[in-house]
This record gives sequence, structure tokens and C-alpha cells, in this order.
Amino acid sequence: MIVDDVTAERIGLHRLRAWLAPVGAFGRAHDAVHPPYAAADAELARAEIAAVFALAAALDRDGVGRIRAALRAVPEPGPIVSRARAGDPLSDVDFYELGRFADALTALGRAWDAAGGAPDGRPSQAEELRAILAPGRDGSGSFYLADTFDAALAPARTAFAAAEAELTQRRAAIADRVRAITGVDPSGEDIVVLRDVYDGPAPDGTRIVRETPTYRVLGIVAFSAERDRALSLLADAEEAARRMLGERIGAQAVRVRAIADALGALDRLLARVAFTHRWGGCVPELAADRLQFADATFAPLAEALTARGHRYTPLSLDLRGAAVLTGPNMGGKSAALATSGFLCACIALGVPPPAASAALPPLDRITWIGGEVAADRSRLLSSYAGEVVRARDALAAASSHALILADEFARTTGPREGRALLIAFVEALRGRGALALVATHFDGIPEASGVAHLRIAGLRGALPTAASDDLDAALDAINAAMDYRVVDGSVGGDASDALALAALLGMDSAVIERAQQEFSAE
Repeated sequence: MIVDDVTAERIGLHRLRAWLAPVGAFGRAHDAVHPPYAAADAELARAEIAAVFALAAALDRDGVGRIRAALRAVPEPGPIVSRARAGDPLSDVDFYELGRFADALTALGRAWDAAGGAPDGRPSQAEELRAILAPGRDGSGSFYLADTFDAALAPARTAFAAAEAELTQRRAAIADRVRAITGVDPSGEDIVVLRDVYDGPAPDGTRIVRETPTYRVLGIVAFSAERDRALSLLADAEEAARRMLGERIGAQAVRVRAIADALGALDRLLARVAFTHRWGGCVPELAADRLQFADATFAPLAEALTARGHRYTPLSLDLRGAAVLTGPNMGGKSAALATSGFLCACIALGVPPPAASAALPPLDRITWIGGEVAADRSRLLSSYAGEVVRARDALAAASSHALILADEFARTTGPREGRALLIAFVEALRGRGALALVATHFDGIPEASGVAHLRIAGLRGALPTAASDDLDAALDAINAAMDYRVVDGSVGGDASDALALAALLGMDSAVIERAQQEFSAE
């Protein structure tokens, strides 16, 4: 689905993607090769949405958080296993990390069970990998190259231990001789002997390392060719054991890759489950020519309102083809447009749209027209020119799989020309079969362009007349007085209530009074 950055910002797609972000590397890799669903992928999208909805109903909400935390803790085994499969030697640290991977999968499985997950959906375990590493793990999570990994290890280690012991005895005998001759107790490799204590020749088994007028430094000379051979044989045996162990690890590459892929899919799924737990949702009907929803939540706006202590009112709408949406200022026209785009974006990303029910179109493109765009300023375009360019491009790409959301298009030019342009634009959208919702304050657009007229119900009564310096209080008053339902616009009339809103929001009373006089005169 094609959504430009302006549209993504207006319909809350950036925030939606943040909510659906995977917690780990497996999920990020999975998402990288799974682009949003297009119109042709409608059945795949609905299948994923249904799976998310069912899992959200089955899993405990807090448990999902614990599963995701356990998933985040699973280390990435792929590079190690790939090196093993290529025949590269692995170190004890590599084997330790693979052990951590197996243990993390066990913890993930326990979190799944505790959250109420079904056995057939339980994350896969790496039991074969665990069994391969088991001889070198003592329960503490560490790893050592145990004798049982290769039959040659035990005799090689025994031979080296014997040669090492023999060399140690030889060094001890030399140390005793030095102590008896010089009276100095040897410690470490070098022995410092003051000349006024002993100034004779170096005892057998030692050599003079350094001399000064006041002291000499002696070093013990004790070598064992047998010990060096034993060490070399032991190193060869350990290398062979690690090579053999690496080959067994490499043979698990396909299985480990399958587990990693499954973890990526699970990461994606759980992000969508967490979103559904937070915002609710439904399994929508996929209807190519209809955009309908009941009690829907535009989650980014709901989040922002909640953060400031305001109430969010769910929206309902039924759009078939192209329609014009009218209604009062701050009545929710822009929110209705954004909600429409947001719910369709949910379909494209395989997440239940947050609504009590919905019939939504699988789309290839969503385009928002309206509002100032920073990129237009960089191109030296006025607000009007920028809107025209976006409208031109949207019209060129319009189809039955495109949703066009126009918010007050052509309001920044002369009202007569702007109204005429909007009528022609809506007619063109209707002719191309695009789903389109066009919000405007221009009069008579639906009738002139031959499309449905939808209207925000508007104020239930008069707004408070006292101006408020407290913006939050003013917003609460507007919210309490406003009926945000989208109704048939052919019944009743529109009133913008612009002057009443300006008064409530603290505009100078003299300005409001003069505006009322001018409005009444017109």
C-alpha cells in the first residue's frame, strides 16, 4: 500500500507502526520481508487479523507483556550456526551463547503457558541443540568442553596432567635447592637474592636473569619436552572435539533457522495482540466498495486526549464511493477523515481495526489532501499550490483501490473559484470510482457534484458564552456540547458556529461583536 509521508502523519500511520514495532531482532527481520498488504492480498490480511483477534481473546493481557519480554531476551543464534555450517571453528563462548538460546526458548515457552497460550501455538524449542550441548553444561548456564564430547579428550588431559605434575615436582626440587643454598624463599618465576646474603654461583636449575652491584635476579630453568608434547596433543584433541561439535551444530542450521523465522512471526503477532488488548478491535468484513465502521477509535487522537485528561468520543461512518462531509468547526470532520485512513491502514498491516464493527476496503493507496505541508514551502509552493499538486497526483492515481481524504481542499483561494474547483474535483473522483471523503465548509458541493452528503450532527445546544483563558476547559465545554455522529447531510442544515467557538476560545469580545454585526448584515 502506497502512503506518502504527509498522509502517514495525518492518518496516524507513524504512530500505528510504532505500536506494532517488534521487540526483537527476529521480528525486525520478519517485518523487513513482509510489506503491508495490498488490495490483492485481502484474504491474507483478513486471515492474519482473525488470528490476531482470536489470540488476543485467548491470552492474558499482562501475560502478553511477559511473553514479549521473554522474546526480547532470546539471543540471535544465526551467525554462530552459519559459521558452524560453513566449517569455521567455534569457541566455548559460541557454545555458551547457543546454550543461552536454548534456555531462552524454554523461558519463552513457560511465559506462553502462563499467559494461557494453547499448546499448538507454543513457541518451538531447541531440544536437539540442547542435547548436543548438554555434556558441557552444569546447570549454571556456563559451558565447558567435557571429556564426553570426544573419546580422545580424557587420555590427552590425563597425559598432560601427569606431565604437568612431573614438571611441577621438578620446579619444587629446584626451589628447595635455592632455598637451602641462598636462604631465600623462591616465589614466582624470578628470585631476588641480595649480594650481602648470597654472592656465590647460581644454584643448579637456575640462571642469572639480571645483576646489579647489590642484588641478582635468578630464574628457575625447568623445561619438560614431555609436557610440551602432552600440551600439543591436548590442544589437537580439543580442536578436534570442537570441530566435531561444530559439525553437529551446523547440522542444526535448518532447524534453528525455522525457529528463528517462527520467532519473527510470533513477534509480529504479539505486537498486534498487544495493540488489540489496548485499543480493542474487530474482524472486519472486507468490502471493495464500502468503508463503514461503528464506534471506531482513532487511537493517536484518543491517546493524546487521554494524556490531557479529555474524553474521546468513538466515531461511526458509512461511506460508499465518494461523499462530501460537512459540519461545524471542531465537530470532528478531520477526525472522521483520519479515522477512515487509520482503520484502512490497520487492514494493510494485518491488525484488527479498533471498532465495534467494520466493513473496510483493501487498498493500494491512501492519499491525504489539505493542510500546510513543510515540503511545499521548500519547493516554493503556496498552501493552495501545494494542495493542487497533491490533488493532481491523487486524481492521476485514483482507482477503486484508492482512498482519497480531502480536508478543506481549495479553502486557501477565492471562495467562488475554490468552490468551483472542489465541485469539479469531486465529480472527477466519482467518475474514477475512487473511495473519497471530502470535508468542506463550501455550500452545495454534494448536490452540485452528484455525491452523497454526510454531516457531523453538530452542537446539541448553545455553547457557554463566557470566554475561557483555560484552553483545556474550553475544549471540555466544546466536547460536552458537540454531537460527533456522522448523519445524513440531506436532512437538516449546517452551521459552523465559528463565532461562538471563537468567543469561547477567548477572542476579544469587541471583535466577536463586530463579526456578529457583519454576519447578520450579510
